[in-house]
Amino acid sequence: MNVELLNPFGQNFPENVVATLEDAALCVRYSPTGRFIAAGRYDGFISVWDTETKGIIRSMEGHVKGVVSVSWSRNSKYLLTASKDWNCIIWDLKTGERRQTIRFDTPLVAATFHPRNSKIILVTLATQQCFLCDLRNERTLRSELTDTPTANGKTHNGESKASKGSITVARFSADGKTIWAGTNAGTLLIFTTRTKELLSREKLVNHNIKHMEFDRTGNHLVLNSTERIVRAYAIETKPEGDFNLQLLHKLQDPIQRSPWVGVSFSGDGEYVLAGSANVASHGLYVWDRTTGDLEKILEGPKEPLTDLHWHPVKPHIASLAQSGLIHIWGRHITENYSAFAPGFEELDENIEYEEREDEFDIPDEEEEQLRRQRVEEEEVDVEEIEPPEQKLAKGRLVSILAPPGKGDEEDTWADEDPDDDTQFDWFPPVLMDDEEDEEEEE
Repeated sequence: MNVELLNPFGQNFPENVVATLEDAALCVRYSPTGRFIAAGRYDGFISVWDTETKGIIRSMEGHVKGVVSVSWSRNSKYLLTASKDWNCIIWDLKTGERRQTIRFDTPLVAATFHPRNSKIILVTLATQQCFLCDLRNERTLRSELTDTPTANGKTHNGESKASKGSITVARFSADGKTIWAGTNAGTLLIFTTRTKELLSREKLVNHNIKHMEFDRTGNHLVLNSTERIVRAYAIETKPEGDFNLQLLHKLQDPIQRSPWVGVSFSGDGEYVLAGSANVASHGLYVWDRTTGDLEKILEGPKEPLTDLHWHPVKPHIASLAQSGLIHIWGRHITENYSAFAPGFEELDENIEYEEREDEFDIPDEEEEQLRRQRVEEEEVDVEEIEPPEQKLAKGRLVSILAPPGKGDEEDTWADEDPDDDTQFDWFPPVLMDDEEDEEEEE
């Protein structure tokens, strides 16, 4: 389907299941452009699916226990997986082989790439510890993030208590300059990525924070706790570098008051998505971020929901069932051909065509020759041809990251010893079975 034919003013959330990927997954994530889906499996394998063909393009083996989280690098060349086997693996999708393995002393809960550099990762452990791992310059530097007091013995809000809880979830901000962590006491901690210093601490809820996600711009935050309420916040950056959180809405299931298994923003950030943890249903709730109104309840197969993620460009959602099946939600698309060809007119019924008076007149030979000459003199780029889908994706996926060498001190630090994941919407090469067999024989 040509993405340019989609109606930009149409409905921006899905309606029903349009495809099911048969897998045994524990977690699922779209790539930054939505071209691929990565799934971590119960048996430790990792599957990478093509969203257009619905086929597996990579199947990688490296963990001995279930994979609990997957994370994509900024242009989809590398994949980061965290497992219950105490290992965190960085995969090179060009070859399908592991690039590096980082081992810890306890099972992992999650691991994510830095938005600017895949050699910097953030890891959350089952012991409610959080580590920032710097893999640059051929070293592995681990720094634990803790809510320790400042030099004067007090926390940043003036309290003298050294700790209010352990970290249960952590995320890089959209620009990668800060790390936001939620604790089991309902406190939000914000650290500077470069210095690992605690910038601020704010009590948001009285319950354990389970999930936390940013929208693409980094201006909004959605947070889920064991309180069974999803909170949407607007983030305001103060001149002195601190952050001010403004609570926009408290979102919940008004009837069943069910807990939530995951939260996400739509690709444009206009909708908030949450998955119900009701064991008797597979329910997805979609709210309007601006008004807080419940727009849609999507009812899927009669089996529990375990994970979800919204497509970064299209109105598609990937939801994961307890059986490991990945359900792709979409909607019936009405293609708007007038957006592609302005002179095109759609007809509801047949009409008699009226010929224009000059429609079949013989054109002037001199004018036609000049027109052809102008066309022939135009320079045509035959080396770098972008499909319409990629052009549209670039327009919708405008990065908020500063170009290399033009950012501030935090960006300069992150760009030291950069990775080679620089090609937008990178596509992995096809690996032939014959080549794999020859490599195994050698």
